[in-house]
Amino acid sequence: MSERYNSFHSFLQRKFHQTVRKIPLNAGNSCPNKDGRISKEGCIFCDTFGSGPIRHFDLPIEEQIKSVIEKSKDSRFIAYYQAHSNTSAPVEDLRKQYEIIFSFPQIVGLFIGTRPDCIAEDVYPLLEEMNRRIYLTVELGLQSTHEKSLRFLNRNHTYDRFLVTFEKLKRRNIDCVVHLILGIPGESLADMLETVGEMNRLKPAGIKFHLMHVLKNTHLFDLYEKEAFLLPGKDEYVEWVVTVLEHLDPSIVIHRLTGERDREIFHAPLWALDKNGVLLSIRKKMEEKDTWQGKK
Repeated sequence: MSERYNSFHSFLQRKFHQTVRKIPLNAGNSCPNKDGRISKEGCIFCDTFGSGPIRHFDLPIEEQIKSVIEKSKDSRFIAYYQAHSNTSAPVEDLRKQYEIIFSFPQIVGLFIGTRPDCIAEDVYPLLEEMNRRIYLTVELGLQSTHEKSLRFLNRNHTYDRFLVTFEKLKRRNIDCVVHLILGIPGESLADMLETVGEMNRLKPAGIKFHLMHVLKNTHLFDLYEKEAFLLPGKDEYVEWVVTVLEHLDPSIVIHRLTGERDREIFHAPLWALDKNGVLLSIRKKMEEKDTWQGKK
């Protein structure tokens, strides 16, 4: 097989017939799990930048976009509202944020990262409108279908809450990408496969698999320093990824297969900083086993 899993790169080539790059953006939105509406603690793994860009974090949205586009003027881009929860604002504020991208003809897609518990009812019509005007994807952080894991991560939402939001997006024909973490302390491979089985039932447009990793200045960092819970080794993680891919519906696009972050805020496991090496090991293992996404 030329490709053993349904990669995001290939999806973009099929859809746009050219290379398309993502521009990670900070729109200045908050998160209800950090600003006190739900909690002030945040998710246990969340860094200061809310998983968003750190290089141009404080620039206006237009300047963040220009800083990337000006380096590759002939390319096409997806504006990825990544930092914190990007439906967590009054609908008119969100409209102003989203409208900015239409000033840049090089932008062909809008990706919005958010939580399943902070899309207000009046935001759905805005999302429907964006979906008519440009290729839209909403990325929902879930991490696991298991309530014990959601509690450990301090997500402060349930799997049932995720299902409600997912179905509302699906009814509106809005593509949804689900974020999942492999290696949550207390989860077995069987638990991870149960989560994958639920994804097969729901059939989201895509999935991002993240490695459970520790960033500096997070609650997870404090816990790791105190208890030093076990993180997977590279070989173990590669085996997990290959196994979950074998059990995953091949129509689901794989947007990510590992987790990494900027070196200056990354703590453990250090092998994950070599993203290309991890991806190469996954592909090599799939070739050795002559396996592919959906084989099982």
